[in-house]
Amino acid sequence: MESLRLDGKTAIVTGSSRGIGRAIAELYAPAHARVAVSGRKLEACQDVVDQIRKDGGEAAAVGCNISDKNQIHHLVDQVEAAYGPVDILVCNAAVNPFYGPISQLTDDAFVKVLDVNIRSNLWLVNRVAPGMAARSLSSVRSPG
Repeated sequence: MESLRLDGKTAIVTGSSRGIGRAIAELYAPAHARVAVSGRKLEACQDVVDQIRKDGGEAAAVGCNISDKNQIHHLVDQVEAAYGPVDILVCNAAVNPFYGPISQLTDDAFVKVLDVNIRSNLWLVNRVAPGMAARSLSSVRSPG
């Protein structure tokens, strides 16, 4: 896609070993982003990275279970060590442990949905947004 240009940008895409997340990672790479492919299964992430690299893109696989705050910090630390500050964060990973009427949804299943689909995204944003904001503010120049 020639119109999308992400030259020099670093992107983390959670849940990118398959499906929509993989498609996003595979779109960002030819747009010249450095892509961190992340998911619970490192081997599946590495398969995506291998394909991106085969196609001429730059990517790294980082295993991460986003329901674990320490793993989220490790994910960001690994990406920053490899590529520098994170510019793009795609919170794609999610779970749905229950299929059926909401009246039958257990408290435990609901808590899992909240933890993985909402709280983990808060952790990710809180980890990378301050740096994004600082870089954005430092690039603003006063007229003169």
